[in-house]
Amino acid sequence: MDLHSETQARYARARDLSLGDAFRIFVAQTPPKILILGVAASFATRLWMGNFGWIDLLPVALLFVLHPIAEWLIHVYILHFRPREFMGLTIDMNAAKHHRAHHIDPWDLRYVVMPKSAIGVGMVVAFAANWFLMPSLELISTSFLAMSIIALVYEWAHFLTHTSYRPKGRIYKRIYKFHRLHHFKNEAYWMGVSRHFGDRLLGTMKEASEVETSPTARNLLARD
Repeated sequence: MDLHSETQARYARARDLSLGDAFRIFVAQTPPKILILGVAASFATRLWMGNFGWIDLLPVALLFVLHPIAEWLIHVYILHFRPREFMGLTIDMNAAKHHRAHHIDPWDLRYVVMPKSAIGVGMVVAFAANWFLMPSLELISTSFLAMSIIALVYEWAHFLTHTSYRPKGRIYKRIYKFHRLHHFKNEAYWMGVSRHFGDRLLGTMKEASEVETSPTARNLLARD
């Protein structure tokens, strides 16, 4: 079945969609496959390197703290980037174009998952950052594995909120609630997806009753 077809999109919104059904739709698409392969390769690499120690918890703890802030910054300044004119040229980002299409139709599965180009750029940036910041190859590998897992968890949580599957656990209920509000209440709030510490820290976490309904949630370029 063509995952990008209207039929498949309707299936992802079926009334009795199970978690297993949603997962099968998810893993059948190319970007999640790349992320899963990245986690598997990173895990195998770290096992092969060995030499484990308490120091491996350092990059994990650092990423745990920084991840929700990075998620917020990427959403605000990259995904919600607006085209700009510079020396007669229009500057726009492919990731931002993809995300604008996602807001126009939040149920279109083509725009729910990350574009492959964004995954490629993200992997290069992550590896470069780890290469310069981590003091050993083992810690580079540990940090890259943690980043790969974070990316996969983010992608799965985001994908699931754009299906008809209803949350059962407390954590996913929060993710579901706030991401749906971002798409259908006001696009300027609830910028975190898998975690919301960045929203609390940077002022975009509100209760729905405190925020006006935006007329531009589906059209990001129409916002003043």
